[in-house]
Amino acid sequence: MSNQVCDSFLSEAATLGVPLILEVCTVFLLGSLAIPLLRAKKTGRLEWRIGKRSKTDGSEPSMGGVVAALAFSVWFFPLAVISDLNGSYNKQDSREGLIFAGIYVIIIVCAGAAEDRLKKFLGRPAGLPPVIKQLYIYSANLLLLLAVSLFGREYTEVLLPFNMGFIEFGVLYYPMVALFMTVCINIFRLHFCLGSDDRDSVGGLSEVSGALSLVTVGLCCEECYSYAGSLLANVAAAACVGMLIWTLSPSKLITGESGAMFAGAAFSAAVVLSKLELLFLLAALPQTGDAIVAAVNHLRFRRHKSRGDNTLPPKLPAHLMLRERGHSDHLIIILFSVLSLIGGAASLLFAVYAGGYLFMYL
Repeated sequence: MSNQVCDSFLSEAATLGVPLILEVCTVFLLGSLAIPLLRAKKTGRLEWRIGKRSKTDGSEPSMGGVVAALAFSVWFFPLAVISDLNGSYNKQDSREGLIFAGIYVIIIVCAGAAEDRLKKFLGRPAGLPPVIKQLYIYSANLLLLLAVSLFGREYTEVLLPFNMGFIEFGVLYYPMVALFMTVCINIFRLHFCLGSDDRDSVGGLSEVSGALSLVTVGLCCEECYSYAGSLLANVAAAACVGMLIWTLSPSKLITGESGAMFAGAAFSAAVVLSKLELLFLLAALPQTGDAIVAAVNHLRFRRHKSRGDNTLPPKLPAHLMLRERGHSDHLIIILFSVLSLIGGAASLLFAVYAGGYLFMYL
């Protein structure tokens, strides 16, 4: 990591440290209120006593992403309004674009909350119709890209590694990147849970991986002169860290699809603001690796099924494979954290390389 990244990180920590700590406390307080209320919708009786943190009884509610999104909103929007973007070298930064990025995160979380409500409270395991859900996510992604372009500056080039320069996509940039964002959000969803049974989820995995990915993007934004992207990534990362108070195994609050989509949407928005599209792959290494393992296992399942062998489970992601082999949830989180650190190191190297290019361009 360059000295500039270190200095930027220390300056950012000094400026945002108190608000981010208060945001973690906000998540704790909101969780204390939300858990009994959500649990009452699941069990039919309201009990304000949450119970021992180290024990679960099956009554733990979902919709953790709603708590994270509320805490995020409480601190992000005031900080976005009072933040000084005039000192940012990145002409793509704008207060309007930053605020719209925060609104975009809430829009995506609403889809996840609707999914959790249908699956966990209304007994509809299928959730939202898949086509409608994906069109909703894709449309929100496209609106964010257009808003960032409208309030900042039109930017349709993608920086390539290894001194290959930029590649210009023109008008195709918007539908193409919106598709990448849609895939990214779905990868974050898969990293939380396969299908509708969240009993197979690893409590806290989504939050730890999401927080590390967001911190990585925040540091990369600092290196590439995007204060807007750094602010969004850091505030969202603090919400993920705060959620660990309730979601770390054994969980008193289930992350839910809303929580996974919160992390995925915040990550996607921060990458868009950073203008480093390669971070979709590098900074989300654990989530992407999980999805690749699931895809490979699904192909193996289909091949064996065509031969009449139904012994292999379909679409099994890496974190579930590790759990089936007897590894604890905490060990699985540590293993994926190592992947996050590897992806983070690669992301920072790319950001340092990209800094010179973007400084001349922006």
